[in-house]
Amino acid sequence: MPHLFFRELFRTFLGDYLRLAEPDTAAHLLPERARFPIVDAPGWTDEERTEIGAVAEVPTMDGTALTVLIQPEPEPRGPAETAQRLSRWFLALESHWTQPVLLSVIYLRGGRPGLNLESSAVGSIYGTEVVRIFYTAFGLAEARADYYLERPEPLAWALAALMKPVRRSRAEHKMACLQRIAGADLEDRERTLLTSCVEQWMELRPEDRDEYLALRAREQNLEARFA
Repeated sequence: MPHLFFRELFRTFLGDYLRLAEPDTAAHLLPERARFPIVDAPGWTDEERTEIGAVAEVPTMDGTALTVLIQPEPEPRGPAETAQRLSRWFLALESHWTQPVLLSVIYLRGGRPGLNLESSAVGSIYGTEVVRIFYTAFGLAEARADYYLERPEPLAWALAALMKPVRRSRAEHKMACLQRIAGADLEDRERTLLTSCVEQWMELRPEDRDEYLALRAREQNLEARFA
């Protein structure tokens, strides 16, 4: 999994992601003034350093700040592994900046559809749980693609490509996602990131690919006819 790609995607569209996944909190934040520190902690493995998601220190409207961690994962892990993995990052960030950590985990496959509040036990004494962290889990694969494609945030259009379309075939849905991205007022770098997300991470069956290529050819013929 290209962790660097998703880290850059969510850093670039931090405000979009917060409005999509954490709308109540986002109303109090100033993501346009966020900074993205290089994060490391004693005892972290090379894997933990490489796979940590997008970390941002985000000012709030009341003059404080919080730390945001957006952690992409290929699919859910077992409860014990999830707790160990997330707690290492969460507790290190909280102790380093001594401010609240807003944790959000995105599952590219599997997980409960859409946005859900989940938690993991990260500390116990002789079997008695003493510390638990709560986070937003965003399961993409079975989420409502049509809803996110209609959202105003450009990031939503790219993430919609990883979701389940209802009104369109998968080929038609891919075309719709790319058309929204192509027609938006974006910087070249932003457009490239969103387009890459769709092209690299939307799964198509062979018959879907054939339909998509036919749709692309039809679109190109129309463009050439009216050029």
